[in-house]
Amino acid sequence: MSLRGQVRHRVVEPAVLRYYQWRGDPVARLLRPAAKADPYPLYADLRRRGLDRSALGIWATASHAVAASVLRDPRFSSSPVHQPGYRPPAYPDGDPRAELPAADLLTMDPPDHTRIRRLVSSAFTPRAIAGLEPWIRDLTGRLLEQADAAAGFDLIDALAFPLPIAVICHLLGVPAEDQASFRVWGHDVATTLEPQTTPAAESRSRSSELALTAYLRDLVDKRRTDPDDSLLSALVAVEEEGDRLSPGELVSTALLLLVAGFETTVNLIGNGTVALLGGGDGKQWQSLGEEPSLVPGAVEELLRYDSPVQMTSRTATEDVDVGGTVIGKGASIIVAIGGANRDPDVFDQPDRVRIDRPNASRHLAFSLGIHHCLGAALARLEGRIAIEELARRYPELELAGRPARRQLLVLRGFESVPVRARRP
Repeated sequence: MSLRGQVRHRVVEPAVLRYYQWRGDPVARLLRPAAKADPYPLYADLRRRGLDRSALGIWATASHAVAASVLRDPRFSSSPVHQPGYRPPAYPDGDPRAELPAADLLTMDPPDHTRIRRLVSSAFTPRAIAGLEPWIRDLTGRLLEQADAAAGFDLIDALAFPLPIAVICHLLGVPAEDQASFRVWGHDVATTLEPQTTPAAESRSRSSELALTAYLRDLVDKRRTDPDDSLLSALVAVEEEGDRLSPGELVSTALLLLVAGFETTVNLIGNGTVALLGGGDGKQWQSLGEEPSLVPGAVEELLRYDSPVQMTSRTATEDVDVGGTVIGKGASIIVAIGGANRDPDVFDQPDRVRIDRPNASRHLAFSLGIHHCLGAALARLEGRIAIEELARRYPELELAGRPARRQLLVLRGFESVPVRARRP
């Protein structure tokens, strides 16, 4: 999914990028720092164009219809190998990343994608996820009991980060004492999805990716000889028609599940709470506390309104006609999921949060097609429980200061969300 493969692969110099931003190029404008704070006006402009080709040689769309078509079409691949001039990464001798497959589930084509997803899915069933609800609800309660609502607390530090990181580490069988390291590693590795990063962030990302890969490789080896009831042990043992995950595929899949399994849920909880509290209308928030049956629909609306993942990308493996426009073989297209989720042709008053929106589930927050998010059920469960418990315990919750956004474009979320429970 890495947009870096679509943009940085072409070695776009900063001066060139600034020039095209000044010229109003649709892709270059999306890469401006200002877009990280509020990309939605740029999405609206891009959406009016339908399907636009950047002077940088990249197509882009924020149209729901075009985005859905591209995401479903098997002729569009998420693998960078289809880009002209692609070169796989090279690692020094002894680097554990050299043992990983060239692609993971996010960037893999059939038949490999079909095989590995089938094996992973057999250990990642909806029934297994639903069975986690009592444990996740208890954990959420314990985390909130540690927060001083009257004095105020940071929602990200108190709940949005520790909840999903504890859940995914629990699933993978990561000891509790190592979870703090996983939070740092996952935070750094998430920046690999960004089209542009600073040299310092690039260095942190490489170091964390190396440390995380080595840790997971050792954990996989341990689970081969000392299995437990974790998802990782299940993946080690899973077998279907004589097929198994190779050691490199196991580590790659575990790494993906870790990063995708908590970064996006952090953003769902943070973005969703800010969306509900930031509009100044406490009635919707209070309704969620009084009527828990409204929460599942509200979670779909929050996924739509301020999507945890804002963009993805695809490369045409052959010439493809998209609504009368031919995207040539090898050409890349950026799909602005966040923009598609606010398409007025699909969603009435799309820039407004409505917890009772009847068609909110038509959002593309979890993508479509073969790369539909494997952990969607888990993310929905965690988001639902977090919102339910927050709204039930704190019907008078309000923002206690200005939330601080993370300086990321693809994984849109907050670094800090100060809240407090005001007196009725």
